Amino acid sequence: MFRIFTIAGNTFTEVIRQPVYLIILFCAFALLLASPYTTWFVMLENAKLIKDMGLSTILLTGLLIGAFSSANVIHKEIENRTVLTIISKPIRRSSFLLGKYLGVFLGILVVEYLLSLVLLQVVRTEITEAAYSKTDYPVLFSYLFSMGFVLLLGAYANYFYEKAFTSSVVLFSVLVFSVVFFALCLIGPKWKIQPFGANLDVNVFLAILLICMSTALLSAVAVAASTRFSPAYTLAICLLFFLIGLLSDYFFGRHSESYFLAKALYMIIPNLQVYLVGDAIMQGRSIPLVYLWDVLIYTFFYLSGILALAIALFQERET
Repeated sequence: MFRIFTIAGNTFTEVIRQPVYLIILFCAFALLLASPYTTWFVMLENAKLIKDMGLSTILLTGLLIGAFSSANVIHKEIENRTVLTIISKPIRRSSFLLGKYLGVFLGILVVEYLLSLVLLQVVRTEITEAAYSKTDYPVLFSYLFSMGFVLLLGAYANYFYEKAFTSSVVLFSVLVFSVVFFALCLIGPKWKIQPFGANLDVNVFLAILLICMSTALLSAVAVAASTRFSPAYTLAICLLFFLIGLLSDYFFGRHSESYFLAKALYMIIPNLQVYLVGDAIMQGRSIPLVYLWDVLIYTFFYLSGILALAIALFQERET
């Protein structure tokens, strides 16, 4: 178990050092902060659309980070045969792969944590064509300042202490964005003190937890694919899995009573719709905690199966 966590820690460090990791993260930041200003056309429904766009951004960001990171930390090690220096030691291939998965997923969780801090504050923004004064300037200015500040801190650490720029920015972001989030919980849209967390939406937080569960599955698929395929094919497989999972009800569910193959595929392929509750949030409905528990169990069984497949693929691979 200690070896698995050691590999996971090293993999996490590799993941957050990738330039593409920081690029995707900051693009997602920009999308979340800009979302209130791209929903004017929906008039009074902009708050609901911001939530839906934000949740989709977090999900797609996790998918991209998982695909690129898995390809870089697993496929490249196999191709360069650096993996031989690890599995030649008394480390089982299953332990190696589980450690890699945990490291990749931890990297995804960090991204989703940072984006969640932004989304939970951005959703309180209310912008309509007739009320520009409702722009939530504390949220906008605080996070824009934070983005610039962490970049400066990363450059400082890189120049004076020779720390990796990308990983430094990510780690500083965790600290700075957390402080800003808790400060914004006390500051209202008009820069006035308010009760702590007065504007936080619990349903959005629960929806984010469901997104994290879905990316646990998607990252496992990325790890499994990267044991056999190049980065381009890994990304394609992840996108295909994502699309089929989203359309599982349409492709297989409606035919499951009539055709055995459709029923088998419907049971084998995870239905990603169970993780997407944007429609419920748009309609103002709450998310029961028992639903989260059921989805967690659902995720555990499918995740176990995907990781077992990944280990089997890696066990049979000649390194």
